[in-house]
Amino acid sequence: MTERTPVNEPADNGMIFSVEEYRARLQRTQKEMSKHDLPVLLLHQPENILYLSGFHTTGYFSYHALAVPSRGDPVLILRDVEVPAAHATSWVKDHVTYADAADPLPVWLDTARRALDGLGLAGGHVGVDEHSWFLTVERWKMLQALLPNATLVREPRIVDHLRLIKSPREIDYLRGAARQVEVGMRAGIGAIAPGVKERELAAAVFGALVNAGSEMPLSGTITSGNRTNLIHGQWSDRRLERGDPVYFELSGIHHHYWARLMRSAVAGPPSAEQQRVAETIIRVQDEAIALMKPGTPASVIDRACREPILASGLRETYTNRTGYSLALNHRPSAGEFIREFVPGVEWVLEAGMVFHMLIMAAGMGFSETVLVTEQGPERLTGIERKLFFQA
Repeated sequence: MTERTPVNEPADNGMIFSVEEYRARLQRTQKEMSKHDLPVLLLHQPENILYLSGFHTTGYFSYHALAVPSRGDPVLILRDVEVPAAHATSWVKDHVTYADAADPLPVWLDTARRALDGLGLAGGHVGVDEHSWFLTVERWKMLQALLPNATLVREPRIVDHLRLIKSPREIDYLRGAARQVEVGMRAGIGAIAPGVKERELAAAVFGALVNAGSEMPLSGTITSGNRTNLIHGQWSDRRLERGDPVYFELSGIHHHYWARLMRSAVAGPPSAEQQRVAETIIRVQDEAIALMKPGTPASVIDRACREPILASGLRETYTNRTGYSLALNHRPSAGEFIREFVPGVEWVLEAGMVFHMLIMAAGMGFSETVLVTEQGPERLTGIERKLFFQA
């Protein structure tokens, strides 16, 4: 079935951008589609669906997609119970829906077929986002079987690339997310004391994040003692001991835009070695962030983070990334996965890009969410850059 909603009348004014901004994004997408001779895209990645249509749900365990023709308006492919969410959040007026079924896979993908058929684009090339977590192998195979006259081709991550340069409104949302994560971080640090459980730190953090306006999901890394070597460790019932390092990696989420922040602290006065580790990481990262200007090669920034840490002896090897692009995000993604600071990269920084810059070593970690402006780097996260401790 197909349902239409008046384009400028979301049910509860729940759109987070203007219709004009969404249409501008669509026009840029369609311009790129024409360059690549793609008559239609069938998008599955939630961030890209949201970026073009505004539609948001946490229900991506079921099939959802957006059909984007090279001319005209897109079509949302939805589970029928998600139509109210589409009314509330999206400017897109055309929906093709399905009901739950005993054998859902063919029902889901036939809905995509019907959407493409309704656009007159069920034959020829159909660009699909092969990188999406949500276009599984079985979905891809079923889609190909249901579209015998079409050829599914890998689209060159058109929307992902467009998302790299943030609009003024997107930057406003990232600023809001940064303020939220700072509130959560201060609450977690303020709860540190010998005898406190990691779980109690988490309760302080997430209560503060919710009260500051942050959205789901509530997740983060909170570890202490010898558990700080767990790069994505969850909080536990471990109780802090005097002198323990405590490590936080937290996110604030404002209108689905994420800002991320790492800080380390000590349950009691820090040792000279703990202070040395923190000061080294902070100094190296400060110097690297200062280089984040438009036109700077990403490889320069990565070396400025990686090589001094290795030279300092804080790490014997450094195999993980030192930063990545971040903004609009949907689990299980942890970032945009298209601009990473790793050895050998060849891309350059541009104004309007936003990155989570991180350095971890010897059980400690510090990070910032950084906006690249025409004038240079701007830290969106503003909490003090120091090793926090309980006197």
